[in-house]
Amino acid sequence: MPVQPLVLVCPLDWGLGHASRVIPVINRYILCGYRVMLGVAGKSGDLLKRTFPELMFLDIPSYEIRYPGNGRLLFMSLIFQLPQMIVSMLREHLLIKKLVKLKGINIVVSDNRYGLFSSHSHNIIITHQVSPVLPVFLKWAEYPLSLLLRFLIQRFDECWIPDLAGNINLSGNLSHRFKLPRNARYIGILSRFSNMKDIDVDLRTGNEKSDLVIILSGPQPMLRKFTRLIISQARFLPVKTLIIGGLQDEDEVIPQLEGSLISYVAHLESDEFREAVQKGGIVICRSGYSGIMDLAALNRTAVLIPTPGQTEQEYLASYLAERGMFESVIQSEMDLNNMADKIKKASSDQWYQIFNTEDIPVYPLFQEKNN
Repeated sequence: MPVQPLVLVCPLDWGLGHASRVIPVINRYILCGYRVMLGVAGKSGDLLKRTFPELMFLDIPSYEIRYPGNGRLLFMSLIFQLPQMIVSMLREHLLIKKLVKLKGINIVVSDNRYGLFSSHSHNIIITHQVSPVLPVFLKWAEYPLSLLLRFLIQRFDECWIPDLAGNINLSGNLSHRFKLPRNARYIGILSRFSNMKDIDVDLRTGNEKSDLVIILSGPQPMLRKFTRLIISQARFLPVKTLIIGGLQDEDEVIPQLEGSLISYVAHLESDEFREAVQKGGIVICRSGYSGIMDLAALNRTAVLIPTPGQTEQEYLASYLAERGMFESVIQSEMDLNNMADKIKKASSDQWYQIFNTEDIPVYPLFQEKNN
């Protein structure tokens, strides 16, 4: 009996979003009989180890970004760290070349990790950032940057863009502005909640639905700062509130909650998360792209609060609010007492029109590269 191809899936470790959106990719490979191995690091690795404890894991660290406490300094901080990122990309390229030969890997699936390709494997990169959005003073550099990314992307055999191809889409200019790389294709919404069976589960926070569901995400130290800001406002609300903390340790980031209506959990498994979001009232979250795809798959709208200084999140929040799919509030103007009025303005009918169609593309399986 022939041995099934071996697939290595490697998400970027910048928050949990990249790991969460490769879950359906991993599931499909397993369902189709492929052998699957995961290359992980950090919190994203923790999430995948919880989800796929039966799989083999390799330690393939991502470059560890240092985030400033002041979000407005984020972009300049990333510029200064660019040389280290390039060195990290070269290191992971040398590592993957060794691993492909050593482990007999046939397919490498990389989520936003541009060094993970080999001439001895079939290489796929997943990204929605074909033409990134930059701060106003660097708008002139957006097209040259897209050309650089096109060059890097075309070193892979395939590029999967997790979005719809037409005018109705979630990523806007991020993947619908300039000419696509020749190896790119839109694969539809990529979410761990796609095609999940509609079953009831017992939430660890109790069986009653929450009036307010707050989903926290992103890297430290900004996540810790945002968590404390959220709790300082939510603890006095007269509504049942569920806060999902993004695998943060409650003892480190959460003040005493006695006397409030807040339930805090560091993490919910996929079925529990789906249940909490679908049956909850108002949803508040960051405007990270993977989280937006999850909400789309669950037919939920939300109030988006972009991470200050993160231009992609600021763009997505504004773009989707203009289209009536979500509402957006900047962090410095956040007032949880007024969120109910904001959320009522979002049109949930938009979701039904977009995501209950039958022509959403399905990402393909791939041919093993002939060496």
